This record gives sequence, structure tokens and C-alpha cells, in this order.
Amino acid sequence: MPHKKGTDRNQLYLLPPSLEDFISEDNPVRIIEAFVDTLDFEKLHFKKVRTNEKGCRPYHPGDLLKLYIYGYLNRVRTSRKLENECKRNIEMMWLIHNLQPSARTIAYFRSDNMRSLKLAFRQFITLTRKWDLVEGEVLASDGSKLRAVNSKKNNYNENKIAFHFRRIDEKITEYLKELDHQDKLESGIQRENVNKTLEELKERRRKYEDLQNKLKESGEEQISSTDEEARLIMIRGQITEVAYNVQTTVDSKHNLVIDVKAINTNDKKMACEMGRRARAITGKKNFDHLMDKGYHDHQTIAQCHEHGLRTLIAEPTAARSSDIPTPEFYNSKFHYDSKTDTYTCPAGAIMITNGRDYKTKNRTGHSWVKQYKTRACTTCALHHLCTKSPKNRGRIIQRSLYQEAVDLNNQRVTLEKEKYRKRQEMVEHPFGIIKRQWGFDYVLMKGIDKVEAESNLIFLCYNLKRVIKILGFKEFMKRLLAASLFSLKNDLNRLNISLQNFLKLDFHLNNPIKFDLSYCF
Repeated sequence: MPHKKGTDRNQLYLLPPSLEDFISEDNPVRIIEAFVDTLDFEKLHFKKVRTNEKGCRPYHPGDLLKLYIYGYLNRVRTSRKLENECKRNIEMMWLIHNLQPSARTIAYFRSDNMRSLKLAFRQFITLTRKWDLVEGEVLASDGSKLRAVNSKKNNYNENKIAFHFRRIDEKITEYLKELDHQDKLESGIQRENVNKTLEELKERRRKYEDLQNKLKESGEEQISSTDEEARLIMIRGQITEVAYNVQTTVDSKHNLVIDVKAINTNDKKMACEMGRRARAITGKKNFDHLMDKGYHDHQTIAQCHEHGLRTLIAEPTAARSSDIPTPEFYNSKFHYDSKTDTYTCPAGAIMITNGRDYKTKNRTGHSWVKQYKTRACTTCALHHLCTKSPKNRGRIIQRSLYQEAVDLNNQRVTLEKEKYRKRQEMVEHPFGIIKRQWGFDYVLMKGIDKVEAESNLIFLCYNLKRVIKILGFKEFMKRLLAASLFSLKNDLNRLNISLQNFLKLDFHLNNPIKFDLSYCF
């Protein structure tokens, strides 16, 4: 039996196929085009929307945005790889009308339109809210570290710079001794090599002196030489990486990501800011905001309480001090009376405060507390069970200045366990997809603003795929076409042309899907 044979490459067709013939009706590239067509590029402040009469004609930002969305959806991110896709990928040829921008043009578009890429992500969230895909009743925030364009080797702190100084000074001392030795031997060639090496060492020392000066001027604890805004962050346990911490907020209805922000610190101080951003995006004043123990900071929880944000942040497991010999005398066993601002110890003694605030250091930073103690410790028979401190010092209980707000938060987590259990499946799933399935566990851009723009682009692609699953291809396309017509209606209104008269013109849509304008009005 003969094998199957392909078509002769030199065969001429009576009716040559078009690019449209190669793209199926349910191909995701149609979704990309329909979404980009809903955007007002002038309002989103994309560059080169309007062209000059003179000079080289630029590419329309819509075509380059389509190129990037397609690339990120298909795990192609670098400008050179995207340039190659424009020349060999039929879907890409169809999507951007066979344009072939250079890698430089592609790269500049992403770096020059940082704010616009964030606004495009926000525009898609606006559409999902109109389509009732975002509820805004229960939200969850979390952060995940994405490796920066900066190696650990090129990240420095005071100790590391001092180490390099010592190493260089030791080498310089060795080579100076070598020079003395060569002088005695009167060897000219070897002397030249040693002098050259000495100059190189001195140049390296000047480099570290510049880094040290920059570090002092910045007031930071560390500095990176490749990406100046990247920081060495704890990933897990004792594992660190030079990275950015990308924060996301996810809605519980369909697990859509509604907000993305990049920072170069840990999660600790972000609860209030992410909550206020979520309130502005959803338009909802009252919602439950779920976060893990990395966000548990007393002062930040108090700020959330002041702004009316209802948080459910897990409390970290309290470290048990060796100064407390028995569990019967752990801090939780001491009863606080808010009316008298006193504690009652398990032995029945009343502990009072002198009213002063103390700044204490803990594992994640500093906090402000009040201290409570009692003179009864000096004569207490249970002193040896309560503390290892001497009797004249006694047991001291520290209470945070923001303890009331923290207690309310902790109480909500305890009473609403079923609701809090949703957090993991809501907010950790998107990070699992982009990091494990898509391989986006690092960023390509440098600087917080550019990293945030790239992160918005990544999660825009995640949301597009998610909505295709939620609505189905045809329904999603129908709603996007309706949104495009609504955008067109606004443009026509500026030209005093009615949408009804425009639709009477002799033209046809490539995709004969029926649309309903009610999705947008």
C-alpha cells in the first residue's frame, strides 16, 4: 500500500487560498483581534496613535498590542522570537495583516507604553464587570516572586562590599610584594604584568567604592547593579532570589485577576493598599478580603480597619519563648480587660501599664507595644512556672497598640473558616498557571514600572483564556463585537453620524456572529 503524498510545492491554484482560509472560526486569534478592537488607543495614551504627515510611517499600536498578546498567550515573549513569528506563523500573519516589524520596534513598543498596557488590562476588567463576571463580594490577594534580570552576584549590601574590599586589598598586598621581589631580580617583563594586574585591581576597587557610595545615598540596605530596583527577597525558608514581588487580587466568582501590582519588598505592608485598590476597581465598599499570614502586620491591619476594609488575614504561629516554662502561662492564658486596660494573670494578679509606648524588634521588622507587669511577681509561688526572669523583674506582657483591630481580624478568620479556605484555590491558582504551566517565573523588563506593565500583560492573557472557558468562544466573541460597536458608536457621535445610518452602509463583517448591544449600554 503506498504512503500518503503531500501537495506538489510548485502546483499552481486556480483560486489561491487566503490567510482567512487557514484560520478556523473558533481560533483564539479572533478573540485577540475583537478585544483589541474594543480599545480606544488615544484614551489609553498609546504612543503613535496619530501619525505625522512627514517621515516614516509607524506601526499602529493596535497591531503591536495584538502581537504581544498572541506571543504571551503562546509563551513567546522576547522581541526577537516575536519577530520570527511574524515571518513564519500563519496565525500571526493573519492577526497583524502580514506586517513584519523589527525586533527593535517590538521591544520599544513594550517599554514605551508601560502605562497604556496597565490601562488595557484595566479596560478588560471593566468589560468583565459589565458582563457580571466580577462580583466583588469576596476577594483574595497574594504575592509571588518573579526572578529579575539581575543575578545574585550583582546584588550587594554593606557586608558583601566589605568582603570584596578585603579580597582586593589582600591581592594588592600580594602583588606589591611581588613587585619588590621583581625589583631585586631586575625582571622588566614580569614587572609590567604585575603593574597591569594592579591597575585592574584598583579599577575593581573603585567600582565597589561607587557601589558603596550609591548604597549610602539611597538609604537602602542593598543595591543591584544590573536592575537597580530589583531586591534580594526571601522566596521560601532560607532560599533567596533577586526578584520582584508581583501582587494580585482575584475575585471569587470566576477567579478572574482584577488587579496586578509589582513591588520589591515582602507582602507585610500591602494589605491596606491592595484593599483600597480593589475597592476602586470593583466599586464595592464592603467586601471580604482574604490574605495569608505574610500580610499579618498589626499596623497595616489597623489601617484596613480605619478605612472600613474587612480583612481575613491568617495569624502567624506565635513563637514560643524558652523564658516561659509551662503552657499554662503562655500569653494567651492572660485575660485582658479593655475597660481598665489591665491584664489578669493565671494566678489572679492584676498587671498594669505605665502608659509608655515601646518600639520592639521582631522577625519581620518593628512594632509598637505597651508593657504590663505586676509587683506580685516578687512573692508569687508560681513564678518558676511562669517565667525564667528574676523575681525582681517578673513577667512582662507586651500588647500591640493596634491589638483591638488585630483581634477583630483574627476572630473573623476563626469564625469564618469555610470562607477563608477559598483563598488558596482563588489566588494561588493563577500564579500556578503562569509559573508552572507557562514558564513565566521570571520577568524580562527592568524597573518596577516596566515589570508591573509586563505583569499586567501576563495576567491580561490569563484572563482572556479564563473568560473563553467561562463564556465559551461564541458568546465571548458576541460580547466583544458588541463592545466594539459601542466604541464605534462613540466615535461616530463625535462625527455626528448615527450608528443606524452607519450600519446601512454597504459592508460586511468577516465573522457572521450575531451581537447584542445590550452588553455594553
